[in-house]
Amino acid sequence: MTRKILTALGFAAATMFAANTASATVFTKDYHDAGVWNAYDTVNQTYSMKFKDDGSKDGFWLVVSSGENPKTNAEEYAILYGDRAANRITAYTYDGVNSSTSYDGGTLLGTFDNAFSDGGIHPRYDYEMTMFTLDVGAINAAFDTPEWDGVEFGAESGIWFHQSAGTDFSYGADGSIVDYTFTDQMWLDRAFDTTAARADCTTSDGRYFCGSATELASGTGLAGGGGTGGTGGGTGGTGGGTGGTGGTGGGAVPAPGGLALILLGLAGLGFRRRA
Repeated sequence: MTRKILTALGFAAATMFAANTASATVFTKDYHDAGVWNAYDTVNQTYSMKFKDDGSKDGFWLVVSSGENPKTNAEEYAILYGDRAANRITAYTYDGVNSSTSYDGGTLLGTFDNAFSDGGIHPRYDYEMTMFTLDVGAINAAFDTPEWDGVEFGAESGIWFHQSAGTDFSYGADGSIVDYTFTDQMWLDRAFDTTAARADCTTSDGRYFCGSATELASGTGLAGGGGTGGTGGGTGGTGGGTGGTGGTGGGAVPAPGGLALILLGLAGLGFRRRA
């Protein structure tokens, strides 16, 4: 039943937003071993991610790049902190250090409330997913320096993604992070991965659709968009083990399959399997 619903939505999405659209290029990367799929829309400057949600991880910190491993590269990228309990993502400048503490002394770039939504059931592997889409245009324009990239990638991508368990965020009155602790984590640490590009994308009201109605209905197309507004080849691998606050470790999750992780209903539509 879930697959039938997703197929119908894909076809409807292609039809509904055919009018008043503009061409867009969306770069996507599926990190198989970590159950993570992400995309960057170069026209709307939106960053999207879907990841497996088995209930064991309740926070993260995340940096993406246009190829290089973001680590050791200070003041070039934004770092995104995800707080599942508060349904919030907070952006700071990344200090280049291999830790979770860039918020301590970094520049607060923005806060995205109501950031997470149900990503539905993976159409092939049948597990639940969580997703978010962020308008990162203001973050990308935060500093007028050649080094500053913010949150974006193109033909190549790099990522530094740590999901945490036992997460506890504390905030100040201005929304800044005062403290971030956790009991366990996993990591995805990659560089110079070749991405997939779709130049046949159209956009409307912050949503994007790549491919024909047939492609969308069959699951080979891409649909997504929306997202809440904010204020203000490859090398590497995944990590396993355990770690405390500021430590390293985690536990990689099973592999999803290519563009089967479609961003259907990224503006809030998600489907869970019914008993």
